[in-house]
Amino acid sequence: MVASNKHPLVAYQPFKFLFQLAYFTTIIARLPLWLTLAFFAPLRPHPKWTAKQTFMAQVAYALTDLKSRIGVTSKLSLEQGKEEDRFQVIEPSNSEAYKGPLTSLIVKPGSVGGTWYPKAPGKDIASKIVVLYLHGGAFVEGDGRNEFCGYPVKTMIERGGVDAVFSLQYRLSGWMGVNPFPAALQDALTAYLFLVEKVQIPSHQIVLCGDSAGGNLAITLLRYLEEFGTTIPRPRCVTLFSPWVAPFDYNTEQNPNRNSDFLPTSFLRWGAHTYADGLLNSPSDPYITPLGNPFATSVPIFVNAGNAEIFFVANKKWVKQMKDVKDNHVDFHEEDAALHDTFLLASILGFEESAQEVILKMGTFVRKC
Repeated sequence: MVASNKHPLVAYQPFKFLFQLAYFTTIIARLPLWLTLAFFAPLRPHPKWTAKQTFMAQVAYALTDLKSRIGVTSKLSLEQGKEEDRFQVIEPSNSEAYKGPLTSLIVKPGSVGGTWYPKAPGKDIASKIVVLYLHGGAFVEGDGRNEFCGYPVKTMIERGGVDAVFSLQYRLSGWMGVNPFPAALQDALTAYLFLVEKVQIPSHQIVLCGDSAGGNLAITLLRYLEEFGTTIPRPRCVTLFSPWVAPFDYNTEQNPNRNSDFLPTSFLRWGAHTYADGLLNSPSDPYITPLGNPFATSVPIFVNAGNAEIFFVANKKWVKQMKDVKDNHVDFHEEDAALHDTFLLASILGFEESAQEVILKMGTFVRKC
């Protein structure tokens, strides 16, 4: 169940320019409608939304759809850039650490970067609570750096009861067989082993955190540790925000929250098919699709999902499946009137107050673990 791995025709010039021009014309044509929806409360997709939230959700949907239809994955750099000494390149661990689903004839563990927040670690880092953060972006967007991840990381440090964050720049997937599974999951394991073995942070001081596609990676990394990491110590806990538990359930037309979220089918399809490129039975593979594949774990899990988002129903089902496994501890928080991944995008979409409340709850959970 894998789509063609070729770029869409509109990814190439001059078709790209013509398509962008035509699409921006439709955006301009829709602006009066979006403004009407925003300023007349009875017309808003959700009765509790503000004018800004309504307008920005419409804009975010259109811009996400535009980029997804072109489908060009950004190239990542291992140069320090604006992050300077906070950006660190790390090398893979011993090859024996990458077993089972992390072995591939094509995709090998490689060098990967990450950004430290609020600063490069000092000698006292081993005494602090450190988050390994895996960002969202459908496996095709994001880099863990300031511009993309600055808001959630800053909020976690200020309100989430953690001292430092290592935000991973895992490899992104793309058409033409660019970094498919298990590239990103290999990188997540590389980063976790780096914190435990190289930086020597006690595992009970490490919080594994992920939102959206990063939530998928956090879940599957935890599963990997339980199934194959017999000698690898477990993290303190896992915190998940709108985790993508069913990547191949991307047809939003049948979703009850399709009108109150900004995720288009084009974005989800792009991410699912490029990440799972070449894999058979991807919709049922436990390392691609957590939904329907619960597992036992001793690690406490915190899950947040907005009840107005596309992933809400799937998240509730996955939480129930995990809770049904004996001795699992899963806390589920329903974020009222929230669309997808306010943890990452609150400052853009106007959900700052809601996101900050959620991160306060995350902090309480982390301290109790």
